[in-house]
Amino acid sequence: MLAFKTLSAILSVFLLFCCSFVLIGAIGSSTKTYNITVHGKIVSNLTHFWKSTGFCPPEPHQRDYKYFLSEDEIQNLAYIGSVPHDGIEQVRIHWLLDLVTLTMGNGTVTYHFELLDQLIDLLWQNGLRPGFEIMGNPSQYFSAFDDERHIREWKDMVSQIANRYIDQYGLGYVSQWNFETWNEPDHHDFDTLNITLQGFLNYYDACSEGLKLASPLLRFGGPGGGCKDNPKSPICWGLLEHCESGKNYFTGETGVRIDFIAIHHKGEGSSAYILDTELETIRRMQRKHPKLSHLPFYNDEADPLVGWSKGESWRADATYAAVVAKVIGQHQNQILRKPGNNINYALLSNDNGFMNFYPHFFDERTLLARFQMNNTTPRSVQFIKKPILNVMGLLALLGENQLDSEVTVAGSVVGNDSNVGVIASEHIPTINGTADSWQVAVLIYNSDDTSPSAGQNTIFLNLKLFEIAQERNADELIYAVYLIDNHHGNPSALWEKMGRPVFPTRKQFRELRQEQELVRVQDPKPFTPSTASMQITLNMPGVLLVHMCQKPDVHPDQTTGVRLHNITSKDVLIIWDDGCVNSKCIKTYEVEFSAKTSQGPYRRINDIDLIFTSYVFSPDNNSVDAIESPIAGFYRVRAVDYWNRPGLYSLPVQLKQ
Repeated sequence: MLAFKTLSAILSVFLLFCCSFVLIGAIGSSTKTYNITVHGKIVSNLTHFWKSTGFCPPEPHQRDYKYFLSEDEIQNLAYIGSVPHDGIEQVRIHWLLDLVTLTMGNGTVTYHFELLDQLIDLLWQNGLRPGFEIMGNPSQYFSAFDDERHIREWKDMVSQIANRYIDQYGLGYVSQWNFETWNEPDHHDFDTLNITLQGFLNYYDACSEGLKLASPLLRFGGPGGGCKDNPKSPICWGLLEHCESGKNYFTGETGVRIDFIAIHHKGEGSSAYILDTELETIRRMQRKHPKLSHLPFYNDEADPLVGWSKGESWRADATYAAVVAKVIGQHQNQILRKPGNNINYALLSNDNGFMNFYPHFFDERTLLARFQMNNTTPRSVQFIKKPILNVMGLLALLGENQLDSEVTVAGSVVGNDSNVGVIASEHIPTINGTADSWQVAVLIYNSDDTSPSAGQNTIFLNLKLFEIAQERNADELIYAVYLIDNHHGNPSALWEKMGRPVFPTRKQFRELRQEQELVRVQDPKPFTPSTASMQITLNMPGVLLVHMCQKPDVHPDQTTGVRLHNITSKDVLIIWDDGCVNSKCIKTYEVEFSAKTSQGPYRRINDIDLIFTSYVFSPDNNSVDAIESPIAGFYRVRAVDYWNRPGLYSLPVQLKQ
């Protein structure tokens, strides 16, 4: 079963149907009572603008292939790609061009892309795409962009890169990439390059025209920085002026294309600070450069706090998950939903795809905790999911339409900076008669930003969905409830109880993995929308999601793309794809193993329910599987929906001894 908590749980949920109720959990004391009402009225699109992460390799950048292509990064990206329903799609990466080398012969430059190929393929295998910062200096060849030869060679290199990946993966994939300028150019971290303001504008034109040569459908933007008032950010403002009214280096035309404007604003520990500083910068840009005011705006480093490697205890537990949910809710409600909004806000990325280093395991700005098992022969690495990764899975269950909702305390509507907030959504299937179905998802967060504040709040959730359910011909509804707090899905707390082992035993890893998955505190249960309300005692920090689904006409579709990755001789990471399952109403995936043949006999090996698309099989040394190679055999996976209906098994995949 999926980590299902009963009377010992902190959460209390009452479902009232015509004055009857069912009790789940135990009620604790609360500090404030909130009333949340969800109406069956669409008020905005919900574009899932948060499906991005990013990271930077350690120095020296010219050797970053050892980091990008390491066993550690292979697993890191596999876990990031296993967030259900493409919950993370983009990984924005610094210094990619340092994976490219070049040689000179007869006055001709020849580029070698083999290392970059490997990283792009790793992203593609995991259903991810790069946020491709055109950043780095292949073989330290380029010196400046005031030299015409280097400017034209840079344009040619960019064109070669784009054409190469269009040829390998197709324009449909590469046209979804966000090609972006050098990161934070006003910080002048150009490695060995000497780049002036004019040189940066020349570099920009070379990138833009090189991409256009490959395809006019490729997307390019920037400047990817704080864009503070002049004179602190001359390159940022100079670039915007250049794009609006400057002269294109190659064509001589006035104005240069820019497809999105990327800025960086972090929170200094405060969620509101991110939004406030963004709005200040965006409005300044719209005033100064009205011709660009319609463009999509990205904040592709919107983290709650600067400094990814700082050890912060709140990054280990539900505090991080809750504040990220809060930041997303604030942006949806204060920008995208706001009447008369004229800001095309398109992407919010947390720059948290890093991998931690000793002695910080859970408390750096990462999605996972990495344990480098350097005392084993051969060396191995193990990862444990953090609540911040799991909250991306909850967010992925939201639909594409935002439903009207309000939060009140003592009859007064609270502001969007309230600790308690809500994102309510609806999903409408595009094709009837499939495994997809009508859904409502309500995500509630309880967050005091990065503060160590703790406590509980009572929440009365009123779901006024009768009319919309009738309009959608929705019947046979069922609902499930998921919860993230410091008592549910918090492996760092267990690790602390274990004595903070640097090298956990295999038994300890198995115990930590029991705590790392999303916790479903209410198994799927029939739901009647005519009279429905819930009383919830929600911990701070905490994130709760109520997921309601209409019964689809057919079972889930087949699970596909099963891959196996050896962690050790006794541990295997199983990864699969949910792109063809065609349903978000999934109770679990069943991962099965046969030690004999592809025909079986098979048995289920995941003793906890999963909605993420990965699982580590690590059999007990004393179990019946403790043979010479306890993980050698055949693996298959299938989805089971909320109605306990299984989909087709994936094709079996063999792991040889």
